[in-house]
Amino acid sequence: MDKVIFSSKGLNNEDIKAVKSTDDKYILLSHFVGQFRFIDDIQEVLDDLENVKNGAKSWEEIIAPLGNNWDIGYGNGSLDIENNVVYFLAGNKYNQSFKMPLQELIDLMNDWKTFMS
Repeated sequence: MDKVIFSSKGLNNEDIKAVKSTDDKYILLSHFVGQFRFIDDIQEVLDDLENVKNGAKSWEEIIAPLGNNWDIGYGNGSLDIENNVVYFLAGNKYNQSFKMPLQELIDLMNDWKTFMS
């Protein structure tokens, strides 16, 4: 099952590229992916994720410049990575925490980069 879908229409049917969760459980994932709108920003995220996956950098090295927290959607949650597992941690009662394989997030960000090109 896909966790998110890419759309060329926004919530109000406006012409904008958007990410929509397929289930309320994955709202943090859609917020995370969708907050990166420019190809250079998406590539920077991909580089960070790949560096963690390949052991070139630790997760702590990646998030240190961000204040040791990778915020998702203006305080809706945060991102953590341990042992090639990505943890989406809810920051409020309206979102759900969940985890997914790091490679799955990398693949999804690559798909988003292609969609936004």
